[in-house]
Parts: sequence; C-alpha cells; structure tokens
Amino acid sequence: MKFQFLDTVISSVDILQNSVLRLNTGNISQKKSRERLIEEHKKLDYFGDKNKYLVHTARSQPNLSLNLQHRISIANLQIDHKSTENFLLCRVITKFINISALLALVEDPDGNVERLALYNWTNIPKNKVEQMACRSIDQTFLPVGTKLVIKNLSYKVAADKNTIINSNNPDDVIIIDHHNDKLFSDLIWTSDLLVKKEIKGKTVDEFRCRGNDYFASKNYTAAIDEYSNGIKLKPQNGTLFANRAEAYLRLFQFRNALNDAEVVLKYEPSHLKAAYRKGKALCGLKRYKEAIITLQHLHQSLKVSTDGSISSIKQSTEQLLKHAKILDSENKNGQYDYISIINEYCERAKIRKDSKGNDEWVHEVGPRLDHADFLCKDIEICSIKGKGRGLIAKCDIPENTLLVVSKAFSIVYSHEVLGYAMKSHIQNDQTTCVASSLCTGELITQITQKLLEEPYHCQEVYELYNGLNLNKINKNLVNVDIIGNIVKYNSFALDNVIVESVNLSGKGLWILPSYFNHSCIDGNVTRFFLGDLMFMRSLRPILKGEELLICYRSADSSYEIRSRYLKSIGIDCQCRLCKLDKSEAPKTVHRRTQLLDTVEKLIKPLSNDPDSSLIKRLEKTIFELHDLRKEHPELEFDTLAPSKILALAYRENGNQSKALSILKEVYSSYKNVHLEIINGIIFDIVLLYINLKQMEEARKWFDIVLKRLVEPILGKCMDDEDKWKKEALYLAEKIIPALNSTVKQLYNDNDNMENA
Repeated sequence: MKFQFLDTVISSVDILQNSVLRLNTGNISQKKSRERLIEEHKKLDYFGDKNKYLVHTARSQPNLSLNLQHRISIANLQIDHKSTENFLLCRVITKFINISALLALVEDPDGNVERLALYNWTNIPKNKVEQMACRSIDQTFLPVGTKLVIKNLSYKVAADKNTIINSNNPDDVIIIDHHNDKLFSDLIWTSDLLVKKEIKGKTVDEFRCRGNDYFASKNYTAAIDEYSNGIKLKPQNGTLFANRAEAYLRLFQFRNALNDAEVVLKYEPSHLKAAYRKGKALCGLKRYKEAIITLQHLHQSLKVSTDGSISSIKQSTEQLLKHAKILDSENKNGQYDYISIINEYCERAKIRKDSKGNDEWVHEVGPRLDHADFLCKDIEICSIKGKGRGLIAKCDIPENTLLVVSKAFSIVYSHEVLGYAMKSHIQNDQTTCVASSLCTGELITQITQKLLEEPYHCQEVYELYNGLNLNKINKNLVNVDIIGNIVKYNSFALDNVIVESVNLSGKGLWILPSYFNHSCIDGNVTRFFLGDLMFMRSLRPILKGEELLICYRSADSSYEIRSRYLKSIGIDCQCRLCKLDKSEAPKTVHRRTQLLDTVEKLIKPLSNDPDSSLIKRLEKTIFELHDLRKEHPELEFDTLAPSKILALAYRENGNQSKALSILKEVYSSYKNVHLEIINGIIFDIVLLYINLKQMEEARKWFDIVLKRLVEPILGKCMDDEDKWKKEALYLAEKIIPALNSTVKQLYNDNDNMENA
C-alpha cells in the first residue's frame, strides 16, 4: 500500500524500513564508531526481507576510465547534496540486507565508514520464467570485500536521523574487479594497515562500562546493546539487568523494563534500584495498584535502613510513591488537579532554538504529561446501527460530567517534523497543510516503531476501525497498511488546545476517544487537549441509551469543507445540519455563495474604515442570509462572524448601544450552540459594558463567559462557590492571558476582589 503525503508518495515498506532503522539505531547526532555501526547493522538482519526477488546484476567494466581527481571521500560528502561530477570509491564491509532498499556498510580508502542504501535493485517476479531466475539477498550478493564505484550518489539524513548514502540507479554502481583494479593500484586502504592485534573478547565489566558511557550520552539504544552483550556472558548479572531496565525506561519501553527489573529481583530480592524501576515500569504500564504495593514495600525497606548512601533513592521512592497514588486516584475516580496540570503543561510546552535554528523542547519530552487515563463507569462501547461501534450512556448522565481522560498512544507536534530545510522552502500559507501531512506520515512511522518495540500494543491498536474490511487480522504482527489506515480514520488534530499562549499544532492517536462518533450539530460531548492528554465532558444532560457524539468539524464551517473532510474518513453525516445542506435548492446554495462573497469583500474595508454605507450593505446581506434559512434559524451559522464585525463597526462609529443590541441578539439565538465564536461574542459584550462603565452588567456577562471557558475543565461548581470562582479565574487567565487586564478592571474596584 502507498500513502500520499502532499506531493510525496511513501509505501508501507518504506515506513517499515524507517521504523526498523529507528528501532535499531541510536538517535544520536555524533559520529559513530565503525564497531557501533556494525553492531547496529547486524540487528537489522532480523527484519530483513527473506523472500526471493529478481535482483539487478551489477557488472564490472574492464575498460573503465575514471578521472581520479574526482574521487570523493565519505568525510567530504555534503548532506542533501547530489554529487554528479564526483564518484565514491568504497568497499563492502557487511552483508546486504533487504528492507525496502538494499542496506550495507561501506568504507572508503581513508577508513571512513557509512551506511549505503541501494534502491531499485529488486523486482517482484511477474511469471514463472522470472520466478526461476529469482534469488535471495545473501552473503553471495556483493559480498564483503567487494569494491564499488558509485556515481550520482546523494547523502541524506535518514528517518532515524543518522546519515546514509543513497544510490537510486543500479547503473551508477560499478564493481571493481581484477581487470580494472589497476586504476587504484596506488591507493592504500587505511583499514588494511591497522596492526592485526590478537582478538580478545570483552569482559562483562567492559560491556557494563561501555553501556554506561552510551547511557551518559543518552544513546540508550547502544547502551541496551552493550548491557545485552554482557548479559550473554553472565545471564545472572543483576547490575546489567538493572542498568538495562533503566535504559528501557528512558525509551518508554515499560514491558521490557519490567521484565529486566523482575529478573534482578528474582536473584537479588533486596536490590533497591531494581525495585524502584519495577515500580516505575508498572506506572508506565498503567498497573498503578501493583506499582503502589511495590513502592510501599521498597519504602518500608528504606525507612529501616541506616545506610546514608541511599538517601537519593529514598527521596526518589517517596516522590514516585506519591505520584503513583495520584495516578491511581486519577484512573479510578477521575480526580485531576487541573491547575497543577495546566501549570505543568505551560512549563513543558516551552520551545527554544537549537544551534541550527530549529525549534526544540526546553523539557526533554515536551508537553507529554505523566497522568493517568480515566473512563466513566456510566458509558460503554456498543454496536451502533449504520456506524459500527460507538459509545452509549448506560444511565442518565448530568451536564459537564467527566467522561474520558485519555493519554495519546502516540503524538507528533508540527515543529518536531518541520525542520530547517522545510521552513526555508514553505510559504506561510502552505505551512498548515504541509505540517498536517508531515505529522500524519511521522505518526504512522512512530506507531509502527512502537509496535515493533513492544508488539503487545497491537491488540488495542488493531481494535480500531481501519476501513480495509479484513476478515482476520494477526494481532501479533506489525502491519503498516493497517496502521496507516487506522491513523487515517482515527487520528485527531490538535484543534482545541485551550491555552491560547501555547501555540502548538500536531496530530495524535488516542485509543478510547476514537470510539466517539460524529455529529456536526448534535454533539453532546466536548473535548480539549492539554499536551498529550485529551479530556472529554458531557455538554448537556445525556439520557440512558443515548449515543455520545463529538464534532469532528465545526458546524460554522461550510458544508463543502465539512463534507469533503468527512467523506475522506468514510463518514456520510446524517445530522440535521447536513440533511438541510443537502436538501437545499441549487438556487439557494448559489445565492448564499454570492452573499458570502459580498461579506468577504465588505470585511476588510470595515476593519479599516467602518463607513456607514458599507455598514448598511452588510446589514442587508446579513438579513438576506438569515432569510434563506428562516424555516431553520437555529441552523443558520453563516451570519455569526459578519454580525460580530457589524457590531464592532457600530462600536467604532460610537454607537455602542447598537453594538450591544446586535451581540446580545446573537448570543440569545445561539447560546446553546457550543461554538468558539460565541465565547468571543460574549467577551465583546463584556468589553462594551466596561466602556459604558456598567460594571455590574459587565461582571454578569463575564461570569457567563467564565463558565463557558472553565466548566469544560473544572466541571460545574458543586460545593464551595468562592473556591470554584477563584480557581476558575486563575484558569481563565492561564487559558487566555489577555483576560488578566479585564479581570483587574472588573474587580479592582470591588471590595470582594479576594473572594471573587
């Protein structure tokens, strides 16, 4: 299967290759040693394609003539530069492995080693004759020691962020045999001059030390390899298992970390670090009660110890135990400290520039927050006629009930895939589209990598709708075609990030929220994001047996935009709004388009100079738009934005009473519709009342917008109204920092400012 990302087509095999490379190679920028590159390459063999193919046969050229002045060293290759005049002389130092491309390591005469990817060398046989000519990629294909001349090569940074030499045309690769080796008879291969020392096997301690060095440089993949090599020599070495467990934790491979920690505790029950890492791994696996028990036992052991050297792990254990209890409470009761979480999110979402001018997180993993999932016991997944599966209320559910909190299975932020080269070539109006497409491709790759690392995750991911109508899925096999389609139909864009000052975009996969079906206008569940956490609450009272619905596309967007998106993910929406849009006569649709074009032409002049004649034209246009849907006024959203502009134009002309009248009428008509623009309209009403010095009215309307902003986060005020109001004001100012000045205006002259 092939996936289209803007003007780039990537096959599922390419995505698998990228994921395998990332899985088996350390994501470290510094140059790797020959030994380390060979170690990483060996691991790829497990994932190599063992099928037989028609393989291009490279031929030697006895009469080869080359200008030796154009020979280039690996050390002089430039990233993203295709070398058309120069050629690379190299020789193969590992067997080739087939993963989309043919991959091997090569060295040049100067001793520089690099990865080589040969593309377009294999073909699937089309008939029996071709099948007979097929062969496997084995030790006999361009065997170790083969000297190659490569023309028209390119030097890239691969998906695992390590460099690689690419050759796309088999005819650009020439084998150097004994007939033309005289061309390079004066060249001496540096590696041949190395003194052949007696090969001495490394000791367990040497593997441990090398692993520790890699760990210190944050190359956790390499550290795991070194610890694993030591474990092969001494399978009961607790230190190596404990160290490897910590490296797995840094890579968020919690199942692997738990397995290693338990091996240590089997042989050394009193191993403190292993017990701590077991607790940490259990938290990562969402097994909070087991984590608490493990950490409580460890805490008791540490309390009775008089060893002063364990103060650090004692403190860490106390902190982790406290955090595990918080996670357990979140998971079981849906009790979240929203103020703390928003503060944590704002701190972790900070971005700085790296040495190349690219954006990077200040915090190591950015706004990926360590909090638990929650599922309200009053909802369940059921089969929905004509929709597949969805969520149903098991009993009556009050308004603003917390239904689901879900941590992303995987999330990609736009700046994580928009590198320097991308930024310099993309126009501003293209950035959103490009970022979305790149995020989708990166999300598929990251999920594939995660499933390769820990295949037990396949079970929950493959339960999601994939649109392929497969009768049976092997839930233990990583299948990129399935993963790609699951992302297509189930991923969420970060389109409701509630903190205005943190401008993050991206895309992610959340498992449980994927079961919520869509309605443009009749949604009864709202969602918002804090980092990689999605929070979902009921918008209104929901009756027993009623389906829980969210809105994938805002109802105030045009039918054309909504339907195009919904059709792309296989949805034929039958909500009241879509039925009305479909049923309208072409003449009505055409007239609405004309009127909206008129509105667009009036908006810019009004923003600069609210001329009275333009105001009258806008009023007339708004009236006619209303009239087109006079039978369904509650489904007429095209006038919301123009009405707001009209009110502001009256305000600029000094007629604040008229502006208030327009905005209050809009609010009255649409106060039960949960659209973001309504909050803006209420806030404009607040500002108008402040200008008119009618502070009591301003506070009344501010309370309305405050509840609309904060109730989806905190829920309704149940007990202490003063405490709720104080927390609500704090959160509102965090969400929209511009509110700070308004709050001061509203409450500075109020004796009860502190209570408010």
